[in-house]
Amino acid sequence: MRTRAGEAARPWFRSERYYHTGEGWWFMTRENKEEGPFISQHEAENELVLYIRHYNQHSNIPTMGQRSH
Repeated sequence: MRTRAGEAARPWFRSERYYHTGEGWWFMTRENKEEGPFISQHEAENELVLYIRHYNQHSNIPTMGQRSH
């Protein structure tokens, strides 16, 4: 990863949002909540999309169309 001028290079780590255990596939939310198990990684990915959609619909964070001008 590139760094800004004057900053020392640092290692960057990316944690995977999806993981597999003996019980099935799981995903981790930004709130560190584990969701699963799911039969496949594809199912876990689809469920995460639904989770995010539900979270966005029920949060008080305005979307671009809701912001006042």
